[in-house]
Amino acid sequence: MKQKKAIAMILISLMCLFFLSACHQKGTPIISADKLDKAVILIKDGQGRERTWEASDLSFLKALLGNLNLVFGKDDKSAQRFDTPLTEKEKAFTYQITFYQADKVVQTIHMSQTKDITVDKKQFTVKETDRQALDSLKQHLLVVAK
Repeated sequence: MKQKKAIAMILISLMCLFFLSACHQKGTPIISADKLDKAVILIKDGQGRERTWEASDLSFLKALLGNLNLVFGKDDKSAQRFDTPLTEKEKAFTYQITFYQADKVVQTIHMSQTKDITVDKKQFTVKETDRQALDSLKQHLLVVAK
């Protein structure tokens, strides 16, 4: 009887482990540079004023994607760090990046004052160790969307 319970517990444990490993996301949810040809950046401040900027330069797109990958803990040589701290006003802004290929939206990324980032309606919480990368990404967006 004890042996059957032990076998049952082992099988249940293995099934749970299999299920959890299947749910674990490998890599980042960020699109690769070869699947896009344009990015539109939208920044909205606390008063509802908007700043937009459109980019199609491949080197800029790779740097932007590199900064996004850093937010998800993936090291990327293309990233460009912006270590200037955000002001309290800039922290309250909402940031959106929309990626296009052949004038069709292929991915939308939304960030607000929380430590969450939404990629195509799926929400991710940025790890404490990657929050500086999130602020750096936001600073990057502020620099280009002036």
